[in-house]
Amino acid sequence: MSILFVFNNKNILMLLTVLVAAFLGYMASNHVFGKKTADFESLLNYPSLKTFSGFELINHKQEKVTIDSFDGHWTLLFFGFTHCPDVCPTTLTELQKTFKILQSKNLKSMPQVLFVSVDPERDNPNTLKEYISFFNPTFNAATADASNILSIASQVGVAYHIAEHEKNSLNYTVDHTAAVFLVNPEKQLYGIFKSPHDSNMIANDLIKLIGINE
Repeated sequence: MSILFVFNNKNILMLLTVLVAAFLGYMASNHVFGKKTADFESLLNYPSLKTFSGFELINHKQEKVTIDSFDGHWTLLFFGFTHCPDVCPTTLTELQKTFKILQSKNLKSMPQVLFVSVDPERDNPNTLKEYISFFNPTFNAATADASNILSIASQVGVAYHIAEHEKNSLNYTVDHTAAVFLVNPEKQLYGIFKSPHDSNMIANDLIKLIGINE
């Protein structure tokens, strides 16, 4: 009887989903998904490089974002939503600080930042354009329909949960993984920067990876 009650109660199901998402997010931010080497201050390396594909996003410039968009450059990949009260603005601020540090160095090539909204009901390209430009106009922001978001998020290892809400309601919360994922120029998942993020540590690790012009 108790099992039937659990599976018929939407509130309990929602709570369980949030707890699972939180647990997966915790794992994604720790050694389960990566291992920090002596060479890096913050970066956790994957035991082996991971590939991902089969998704299509639309960015704040109304351009398509696919796996080919990662080709030829390092990318810092972060998932969130524009109504996020804390984690997203804090992380994007740290990434902006990271870019300021990197720009002061003679880096061989600057990485890119891609912010993926998992909340397409409230976040469209126009919303994303205004949001991401506040942090850095060179950052990229994108979203998609639910199936494409699930495709990229599940392959990368991102857990997220959109709280149950009435149709057309703009008042709801979203839980999501707080890690920043690093994609290499060969379009492979290289590692993660776990939360909380430190711009100096991220910058130092990227300088080691990318190198500077002597």
